[in-house]
Amino acid sequence: MKILHLISSRGLYGAERVTLDLCRALKRNGYESMIGVIKNSHNPHVEVAEEARKNSLDTVIFPCKAQLDVRLLFRMRDYAEKNRIRLVHCHGYKSNFYGLFARPKNIPIVATNHNWLASNWRLRAYRRFDSLLIRHFNRIIAVSEGVREEMLRYGVPQEKIRVIDNGIDLTRFSGLRSSAAMREEFGIPKGVTVIGTVGNLGTEKGQVYLLQAAKGVVDKVASVKFLFVGDGPLRMFLENKASELGIGDNVIFTGFRTDIPNLLSILDIFVLPSVIEGLPMVLLEAMAAQKAVVATRVGAISKVVNDGNGILVEPRDVRALQDGILHLVTKEEKRQQYASAGHDTVKTRFSSERMCSEYMNVYDELLGEGFLS
Repeated sequence: MKILHLISSRGLYGAERVTLDLCRALKRNGYESMIGVIKNSHNPHVEVAEEARKNSLDTVIFPCKAQLDVRLLFRMRDYAEKNRIRLVHCHGYKSNFYGLFARPKNIPIVATNHNWLASNWRLRAYRRFDSLLIRHFNRIIAVSEGVREEMLRYGVPQEKIRVIDNGIDLTRFSGLRSSAAMREEFGIPKGVTVIGTVGNLGTEKGQVYLLQAAKGVVDKVASVKFLFVGDGPLRMFLENKASELGIGDNVIFTGFRTDIPNLLSILDIFVLPSVIEGLPMVLLEAMAAQKAVVATRVGAISKVVNDGNGILVEPRDVRALQDGILHLVTKEEKRQQYASAGHDTVKTRFSSERMCSEYMNVYDELLGEGFLS
């Protein structure tokens, strides 16, 4: 069975990681997946395609030369017909639009809603438009109950929605060892506790609250470094904020990176300070890499993190974030306990094989006798 996964990418973040891990697992189970990347002329990110090729996954890049590129619709349809695609699976606003109108007749279409962001008027408009589009899909996958409930509020038909938790390929994170070379790259001396977060530097990820918490941590424990992995619209603001707080020497902004397993290997503590989330892949990756975590109670995070495998705090609660980090900085035994328990949680409940099995059930259901175009 040939499945075309469409994605319009901003880099190599959560949705891209889900798509890659799903396609790898599908391949192991005999499904032929192709990753189609919509390359925007104003924001030409194709890292997901590069990563797919490293993993021997078929890829195709669809250049998009305008906000509405009518020729792209014909190119996509031609590609799907020539390659005998049997199902189209879309990941994100733009791919939903082009996938819906470009798919050949009688081919089922699936969307995964990784999360509807609404931090500005443009994203809110996209959310409204997307809610109208995906009603015409055969199935819509929500990565958490919270995402499902939001879609229902926007009128997406309940009978079309399925909830499938994200899962990760644990083999990418097995046997990681802290790299002395990686620590040297960032100028981190031996004996310094490394606290890190990974993600797009945007309002919804709450990194400003982590910086404020970092100030309180540094005031009490000087031998710490905070690693902010990723890039985004708030990078300059966050860098200036670190200087304003007087913790510039304790904070490192790495910029965009693709070597996430290597970066996780040098962390002692992983922090996710998000104010909006679905089920974040990077949280699962950190736990798979056996890192103690402090995370906010948003989206489906509390489905993953509990008192036995990490620390949960309320979003925007700087003091609670600070206290959670300090607790783990000063109690190495507790860090190890959480790290081990977190790894067990991901292995048992959030593997890519489990996720893949649930997606295959959806595909098979649509391609069976009950499918109606």
